[in-house]
Amino acid sequence: MLGALEGGCEILEETWGTFVVNPEFYRIHEANCLWLRALPPGGLAEALARADAVFRPPGIGDRTVIVEDSALAERLRPAMRERGFTAKRSYVMVAQRPPSLAGDPDIMMRPVRDQATRDDHDAIAGLIHEEAGFDHETSHQFLALHWRRVAALGREVTMAYLEGRPAGYVLLDDIDGVGVIQEVATAPDMRKRGVAATLTLFARKRAEQRGLDPLALTALTEDTVWKMYERLGFDRAGALERFLRPGR
Repeated sequence: MLGALEGGCEILEETWGTFVVNPEFYRIHEANCLWLRALPPGGLAEALARADAVFRPPGIGDRTVIVEDSALAERLRPAMRERGFTAKRSYVMVAQRPPSLAGDPDIMMRPVRDQATRDDHDAIAGLIHEEAGFDHETSHQFLALHWRRVAALGREVTMAYLEGRPAGYVLLDDIDGVGVIQEVATAPDMRKRGVAATLTLFARKRAEQRGLDPLALTALTEDTVWKMYERLGFDRAGALERFLRPGR
């Protein structure tokens, strides 16, 4: 999962973690974060002080710490809460079984390779950003970072069309032979019509065709979409904890 974040960003390695940095996208947590594998000798205080030293000079106010070890995340949660962080947990899910859901054959897939399909992608992404409460600048940074990572990682972007209208998209990364479904998105007016399931099954097929194994994705534990992924043959294999604190 870390490899997908590194595209289009500067990487600073420590023995205990990895800093992902790009001040150009100062509002985007996934472009400016600490991926924490273990605590340094000075503990959490040292890790956060190092984060301040990395992010404060270029003017990045938000702090994002991603913890890949569930036991470590559990230990850190009280101390992070005291420091003003909120926590969001995502399941890491891996395709391991045949799906029990079928896709909708009326949904047409088209790779994003021209300006028209790119515009369709951006229009859906913009609607989703608006739903989430993002302002224009934040949405612009999300899209600019996305297309930067498409170029840097060779990310495969596929649009779905239903009844001739843009219905959603899926992003598939190849990270050293491991497939990562980075995002599955459905246009707000196309939800509850099987678009997300069909896109996910298409990504599974593309991963098999490309020899990407294993194939993984993440899903927030607070949402119910992970139950759909289970019906699509994905099993929970772990968790990631994201600790977020807005700039002060």
